[in-house]
Amino acid sequence: MMINFMELKAGQHIVLKNNIVAEVLDNIGDGIWVQVRYLESPNDPSLVGSEELCHCEEAVRIVDPA
Repeated sequence: MMINFMELKAGQHIVLKNNIVAEVLDNIGDGIWVQVRYLESPNDPSLVGSEELCHCEEAVRIVDPA
């Protein structure tokens, strides 16, 4: 199931490939990219806190913030 990037809102958390959890910071509104901040990165903890654009194909699912 693909996440509808048009409906993502700032503050939502998404799980990316490699079990990375990220918080949506901004939705560009093109349905393909959102700005995220990494909250959890089991395979590379140095990514936690970093921000970047996330492509829709990287997202696995939406999760509720803890």
